[in-house]
Amino acid sequence: MQLKQYPAPHIRNSQTTRGVMADAIAALSFLYAMAYYYHGPRPLVMGLGSVAICLLCDVLCTVIARRRYNLSDYSAVVTGMILPLMMPASVDYRIVAVAGIFAIVVAKAPFGGVGHNVFNPAAAGFSFAAICFGDALFTYPPADLKLPLWGSIEFPLTSSPAFVLRLGGTPNYDSMSILLGKYPGPMGATNILVLVACLIYLVSRGTIRWSMPLSFFATVGVLAFAFPRSAAGGLASVVYELASGLLLFGGIFLLGDPVTTPKREMSKVAFAVTSGVMVMLFRHFGNMEEGITFALLVMNAAVWGFDMAGEYVARMIRRRKLETFEGAKVPKKV
Repeated sequence: MQLKQYPAPHIRNSQTTRGVMADAIAALSFLYAMAYYYHGPRPLVMGLGSVAICLLCDVLCTVIARRRYNLSDYSAVVTGMILPLMMPASVDYRIVAVAGIFAIVVAKAPFGGVGHNVFNPAAAGFSFAAICFGDALFTYPPADLKLPLWGSIEFPLTSSPAFVLRLGGTPNYDSMSILLGKYPGPMGATNILVLVACLIYLVSRGTIRWSMPLSFFATVGVLAFAFPRSAAGGLASVVYELASGLLLFGGIFLLGDPVTTPKREMSKVAFAVTSGVMVMLFRHFGNMEEGITFALLVMNAAVWGFDMAGEYVARMIRRRKLETFEGAKVPKKV
């Protein structure tokens, strides 16, 4: 008798963890290319150093836990690439290293490694660095300034549009500058055109579901229109809110993390909408100009609630369908 092996009926997606991570690495590489274009080779050195730190910590934690390290696991690489892109290109290398160590050693490894972490490691690493080194993380060099590889940055640093919005002002940048990223901000989060291209690429590859970023950005847009922080108000406030800080970047690369988000589609949408509300609460009432990572960490801790609610709703729908089917009258044959 010849036996044939087929995938289990419940497996409906052929994507692997390695494929998802490879897609994220490809998308993040475009952002590093733009950072190199604006600031020179310093962002690339920051990225390589961050990836090396994250990989080293991941391997050491795996060895200490007496587990075999999976060479096809690129999650530490993705975390290492994300962290510097959320920071200014002028930030000290040591701050990037501290963020990477915290992300892997504290936020990832103690929970069992990849696939088991409760909190998004990159969001946790950046949040820790923001608490410890806030001044260094929220002052930025001019958008098109080439920075030296080593030594202190002697050029004047400035605040971002997110800081101007926090003070209730209106950023003084035209639409073309916003689209091309020609304004101070995190080195991977300012070029709107490239970020939108990354979103389209990841959605087309099936790496992230379109429903989550769409629900998240729509929620933020509605709240920005209804409760503007900018004196301009209206649609201008929506544009400034979406384009400032890490909101677009976080909505693309942090929000849709498959490990720290609910499982069912309806739960994912509810999670994204609630995350949008939480981000705007942090932006309106938080002490820092950028609160998306803190908001997402709070939401990560509540994923179990969204999963339970989604299962309850799905069970009720199945029960209604079963009752309808059993109560249907089947005509008898004459």
